[in-house]
Amino acid sequence: MAKVLGAMLTLVGTLACLGNLFLYLNSSAHLPYNPADSVKGLLDVGLAAQTVFWAFILVAGILLLRFSTEPDVK
Repeated sequence: MAKVLGAMLTLVGTLACLGNLFLYLNSSAHLPYNPADSVKGLLDVGLAAQTVFWAFILVAGILLLRFSTEPDVK
């Protein structure tokens, strides 16, 4: 059951991290919406907490997949 949970966490974490990357690349950190403003960072565009959370979920899923064992039931 831990492998299934690890697979689900890895899939959700991967999709969420890709979504956050898409949001970050379309934010004012990379696109000059107002050239008078300086370049903004991850904290300034409001994606830091989400990125840390989804990265933690992704790492937890990968660790569950890597280190969990399933019993041999016959």
